[in-house]
Amino acid sequence: QYSTPWPSYAMAVANRDQDRCLAVVGSHRDQDQPNALQVREFPFYSEGPPPVTAQIDHTFPASKLLWKPTNNALSSTTADRVMDGQLFVSSSVTLDIWRYDGAGIKSLGKLPYARNTKDRELSQPPLTSFDWSPINESKIVGSSMDTTCSIFDLEKQKIESQLIAHDKAVYDVCYGQRESIVHLFSSVGADGSVRIFDQRNLEHSTIIFETPCSRALLRLHWNSIDKNLIACVGMDIPTIFVIDIRRPTVAWRELSTGNSCPNCVAWAPHSKYHLVCGTQNGQTLIWDVRDGTAPAAVKKSGTEKTEDANKAPPSVMSYDGDGSEVFQVQWPACKPGYVALGRKNSVELVKL
Repeated sequence: QYSTPWPSYAMAVANRDQDRCLAVVGSHRDQDQPNALQVREFPFYSEGPPPVTAQIDHTFPASKLLWKPTNNALSSTTADRVMDGQLFVSSSVTLDIWRYDGAGIKSLGKLPYARNTKDRELSQPPLTSFDWSPINESKIVGSSMDTTCSIFDLEKQKIESQLIAHDKAVYDVCYGQRESIVHLFSSVGADGSVRIFDQRNLEHSTIIFETPCSRALLRLHWNSIDKNLIACVGMDIPTIFVIDIRRPTVAWRELSTGNSCPNCVAWAPHSKYHLVCGTQNGQTLIWDVRDGTAPAAVKKSGTEKTEDANKAPPSVMSYDGDGSEVFQVQWPACKPGYVALGRKNSVELVKL
C-alpha cells in the first residue's frame, strides 16, 4: 500500500506479465487546486511505499484511467509517436492519450468528445467513463453525462460514431471481452437500465435489465470468460446484480453487500464464477456467483476476517484494509493472485 499526496479517485494497473506493478493514479481536488496523474512502478513482492516514477498535470480530475490492454504496438506507431504497451488514457471532458517511457509521461494528444464544438475544452459535457477494446485496440468507447456514447478511433484520433444511448446520463460502458462479441458493448446509466449495443447497427439497442423504480446504475463489468454474464452496481443500492444476457429482464443473481453499497465491481480474469467489489465503508468483497459465497478469505495480518454483523453478511469473506472508501478495484490477468484497490488517499495491492 502507498499513500497518494492528494485525494485520489481514478486508478489503473497495467496488465503486464512481469514481476513489477505499473500503476497510474489520478487526483481528485477542488476546482481551485491543480490536478495530476502519477505513475509508480514497483515489485509485486516488495514491502514499503514505491517511489514516484513520473507525474504530469491534468486539467480536471480524471473520471477513469486505463492502460493499453496488451504490449502490442498499434499500426500507426512511428518513431515520434510510439503506440505500444506503455500507453494509457484518461477521461475528463476529453480522452487524453499518454505514454510512460520509464522516466516521464508524454502527452500524445486528445480525443475531443463532441463533434463541431468551437470551444471544446470549456463546453464539453463530462465523460463519465470509457473502455478500451481488448480485441481491437484502436477502438475506445466513451460515455457521457449528455446521454450519449461515442466510439473513438485511437489511431486516427477522431470520433467514429456518436449516439444517444440512454434517456438520462450514461455512467459506464464496457466492451464484450471475447472475440466472438467484440462488436458489442454494454452501458448503464441514471435511467436504471443495462443496454447492449451492436456496432454494426447502432440505431437500436437491447435493454437487458432495469432496476426497481428505475434507480441509477453506476458501474458494470463484462465477464471475460463467460460472455453471457455482466455484473453491475447501482447508486445507494447494497446489491451486486449479475445478469445472464440469455435471460434478460431479471437478474440471475443478486448479491447482498450488507449495510454498505458497492462502488465498483470486477470479474476474476482466471475464473468465470468469481468477482470482487469495493464498498463505501472500505470493504473488499469476493464472491462465488454460483452460490453467492466467497471462495476464500482475504487475509489481513495473517488472520482471516471474523464474522461481524455490522459488516458483510456471513456468506461473504472480506478485507477491510485501512477502512477508507474503495473507489476502484482491478483484478489483473497477469497476476490473478492480487487485487488492486484505489482508495481516497491510497493505492493498495492485496495478495489473495
